[in-house]
Amino acid sequence: MIIVGVDAGGTKTKAVAYDEEGNLIGEGNSGSGNYHNVGLSKAIAHIKESIYQSTQGKEPDVVAMGVAGLDSRYDWENFSPLAMNIAKKVIIKHDGVIALFAETLGQPGVVVIAGTGSVVEGYDGKDFYRLGGRGWLLSDDGSAYWVSREALRKIMRMMDGLEDKTPLFNYVTSKIGVRDLDDLVLWAYTSSCHIDIVSSIAEAVDRAAREGDHVAISILKQGAEILAHQAVTLAKKLRVDKVYLKGGMFKSPIYLSVFKNYLSLYNISGDIGTRSPELGAVILAFKELGLNPSKLVSR
Repeated sequence: MIIVGVDAGGTKTKAVAYDEEGNLIGEGNSGSGNYHNVGLSKAIAHIKESIYQSTQGKEPDVVAMGVAGLDSRYDWENFSPLAMNIAKKVIIKHDGVIALFAETLGQPGVVVIAGTGSVVEGYDGKDFYRLGGRGWLLSDDGSAYWVSREALRKIMRMMDGLEDKTPLFNYVTSKIGVRDLDDLVLWAYTSSCHIDIVSSIAEAVDRAAREGDHVAISILKQGAEILAHQAVTLAKKLRVDKVYLKGGMFKSPIYLSVFKNYLSLYNISGDIGTRSPELGAVILAFKELGLNPSKLVSR
C-alpha cells in the first residue's frame, strides 16, 4: 500500500510517500497548491505532480492532504470535487490540521502558525477547532502580513509628521525602495494583493526591534499578544497546557519571547514545532486507516 501525505501550501506543495509499515518511498515538490493563488486546475496539477514524484510514478492508494486557502465552505465546494479524484481514497483537511498532527502524532492538542498568515488549530480527539486563518483582510492577526501592514501605517504617519521618525523608517523604506509619500502610496496600492511582498516587511520590523526601536518592538509585542490570546482561548477550551508554535514569525526573538510570556500567564507552555506538515498528513492517513503513526517517527 502506498500512502501519501501532501502539504499544499501557498507558495509550494510538498509530498511524502510511505508504505503501511512506515518505510519511506520518496518525496516530491511542486508549485502552489492554493487555488486562490494559481487557479483551481493549476493547483490540482501541482498537487498531482508532487504526489507522483513521491511515489516514483506509481498510483497511490491513499492521499491525505492539508490545503491552504480552504477558508470557507465555498472553497471546499470548489476544490473538493477535483481533488477527490486524485487517488482511490483522498482525505482533505485545512493545512493547520496537518501541522498539528505532525507534532501530536494525531493526539489532541493545539498548534499556532504565524507565517505569512496565521491560524490557531486544535483537536480534542474527535473534533477540529480553528481560530483565525481567514485571510489577510479579515484575520491573520500577528502574522507577517499583519506586522508589515502595521509598520506601513506607522511609516505613513511618520511621513505625515504625525509621529517622530525612528530607525524603523529607514529600514522599511529601504526594504521596499520608496523615498517619499508618493512612492509609498504607489507601492502600497500596486503591491497590496501580493501578500508575500507585503509580508517581507516584517523582516525589517524585526531587525529594527532587535536594535531597540520602540515602535518596532511595540508592533511585534501587540501582534504576538493578539495571537497568543487566541492560542490561550483554544487551549483552555480543549484543556491542554501546551501549544506548538510554527512559522517564520517565531524566529523573531522578541515576538517569541512576548508570545511565550503571554502563554505562561495562563500556565501554558509554547514549544517550537520540529516536524514537517506533510508528515502530519501521512499521520492523518495512518490514523484514518487504523495504523500506528509512531512507525513514521521511530525510524
